[in-house]
Amino acid sequence: MKTIFFILLLFLGTVGHAQDTLMKPMLRKKPEARNEYISIYRIFPNGIGNNVLAKAHNGQGAVGVTVTFYEHNMLHVQGLYEFMQYEVTDRSLAANVQYTNLANYGVQGLYKIPIVNKVDLNPKFSVTYMTLHQRDNRSSYGKQEGYGFSAGFDTDFRIAGGFRVFAGLGYAWSFPKTHTNEEYKSFFGSLQQLNIQLGIKF
Repeated sequence: MKTIFFILLLFLGTVGHAQDTLMKPMLRKKPEARNEYISIYRIFPNGIGNNVLAKAHNGQGAVGVTVTFYEHNMLHVQGLYEFMQYEVTDRSLAANVQYTNLANYGVQGLYKIPIVNKVDLNPKFSVTYMTLHQRDNRSSYGKQEGYGFSAGFDTDFRIAGGFRVFAGLGYAWSFPKTHTNEEYKSFFGSLQQLNIQLGIKF
């Protein structure tokens, strides 16, 4: 009798534990989605260093957009487009134009790091094809092409569902092809920026 009673208790305990194990995943809170598919942002461009962008320009309006075309766990691979306009402040250095427009077309890798509930830190790195276009209100004064790199991060805050707001900082280094004396090549052909970004993601 004692043996039957012991077997019965063991059976009931095992069934109860199995039911508890099966139910727990159903009761657990589902992890928050960390994906991001599109971001649209305002850029506050700022030339830095010893180059024509920093010494002879002042950053004006700028915008950017990214679209995710591949994601795996926390890694996102994105297409990127950015357009930045600089006003010429020293025509003796930047030629007789009013504006210099810089555009980036590239691929960006972003890695999402959850910090606290609703907040992610996102380091990112991009490789771009870039163009530099000088103009005034009526005429174009030529376009240069080249390549660039950028590295930075942003921090986003989830408002609702997949909608987020974010702020970020990025260092960009661009290399337009330029025809000038060797001593001036780094001044005109190696441009550095430190850009602030504010935008939305969804």
